[in-house]
Amino acid sequence: MNYELLMLKNAVRMKKTANILSKQLTLVAMKSYDTFNWRNGTMGQVEAISNISAQIDECLAFYNAVEKALLMLPKGYSALLATVYFKNTSKEELAKKYHISRSTVYRKLFRAREMFLRALISLGFTEEWFTTNYEHYDFIVRLPYHQSKRK
Repeated sequence: MNYELLMLKNAVRMKKTANILSKQLTLVAMKSYDTFNWRNGTMGQVEAISNISAQIDECLAFYNAVEKALLMLPKGYSALLATVYFKNTSKEELAKKYHISRSTVYRKLFRAREMFLRALISLGFTEEWFTTNYEHYDFIVRLPYHQSKRK
């Protein structure tokens, strides 16, 4: 399944989603302070706040797992993964910038991903953990923060 690749590609998106949800949580809490009859009364307010908090926790747990695993890697490999997956730098750009062949970039990236996977597993973030906690996420569909930019 290459869950480690999904985690690398979506870590920044999950952190941004957590930030958007935090703002939404604040708005819900402020609305509940202002209004007595807010969607199903007090229980509706509590449920809404609880649901948003759970989503924030899921997003931050995802991001923190990636961050912890990257910290376990040698600096060059973690920098390579961050450059490619967080900053969306193409492999061709890296090859030109460092005057190396594309095959060298791909080989180093392959090694970095292997190390990243081993780091995830050693921290307890296995494929089973990923599937259990994030199978309901459709990482192909845009996450909420992408949708908020279109409005």
